Amino acid sequence: MTADRSPSGRTVHPDPYANPHPSDPLPSPGALVAFAALPVLTVAALSFPTAAAVALATLCGAVAGAALHRRYPRAVDRTVRLPDDDGAVGKA
Repeated sequence: MTADRSPSGRTVHPDPYANPHPSDPLPSPGALVAFAALPVLTVAALSFPTAAAVALATLCGAVAGAALHRRYPRAVDRTVRLPDDDGAVGKA
């Protein structure tokens, strides 16, 4: 009795849970790469609008920051108080 035959031997039904036969040819490497890349491409395609919005906001912020820094070079020093280099940062 083999794994592919029913115990009665009258009918032949392949076992749906059996592994492929070792002599069966493997899929082509291109098909393997395509199936492996499918989830990555799906996630990339679905997240494209968010990534594009973040990239555009970063670019616009950098341009606006550079323009403001060129017009008001000391604005950050006046609004954000950075500690002096007298060692007060390490002492609490």
